[in-house]
Amino acid sequence: MFAGPSLHGVDAALLDGFDLRPPAGCGDVLAASLTGAGAIGLIDGVFDHALSVWHKEILHAIGQGIPVYGAASMGALRGAECAPYGMIGIGRIYEDYASGRRVADADVGVAHAPAEFGYAPLSVALVDVEATMAAVRAADALPGRICEEILASARSLHFKERTWPDVVARAGLADPAHAEAVIERYEVSQKREDALALLARMRADEGKVAPAADFTLSRTGFFVKLHRRVEARLKR
Repeated sequence: MFAGPSLHGVDAALLDGFDLRPPAGCGDVLAASLTGAGAIGLIDGVFDHALSVWHKEILHAIGQGIPVYGAASMGALRGAECAPYGMIGIGRIYEDYASGRRVADADVGVAHAPAEFGYAPLSVALVDVEATMAAVRAADALPGRICEEILASARSLHFKERTWPDVVARAGLADPAHAEAVIERYEVSQKREDALALLARMRADEGKVAPAADFTLSRTGFFVKLHRRVEARLKR
């Protein structure tokens, strides 16, 4: 299970039985498939500052009969992209990307703390802002115009700078303290909900035989080099 900020703060008991690893980067899913993983869950992954998980790593695992699940963040992105080849996408965010309702990778991006601090999120993902404002609207806790101003503010900020205080401040509201109090009451993390749904699905599927892959992986020169590099890393 590759996860970080999306599962920060959840009950540790929910993670029992999983080999929890940091957000996945290039080569990490391939390494898991080469070291006996029975199933792979991709939730969080690195990008921006490091190479992201390659699609062919996922396809290699699927081709080896290892079910690969994706949700919430990088997992939702790769899930939508690799679903035609057998990757199992979970949750609302995955469905949004798979349907084309959502297209921007940055919608799930957050800044987060390092491993020493449990990958705590330092900013809020746009998908979570939108889920929260939907809950606020459903409860009629803020006028629709205010909700739209908050959404517009959130969408104008880079994902690393998108914190609730900055979102509210940039919206220029007459009563920002009231808006922040409402947001705190109704805040929703769609990323966390989808990540927990992935955990539940993997538990439910444990022991099931994955369907055979219906594709042949093309082992390009780039993939062969990555495979050799990962094998060398595993031998150290």
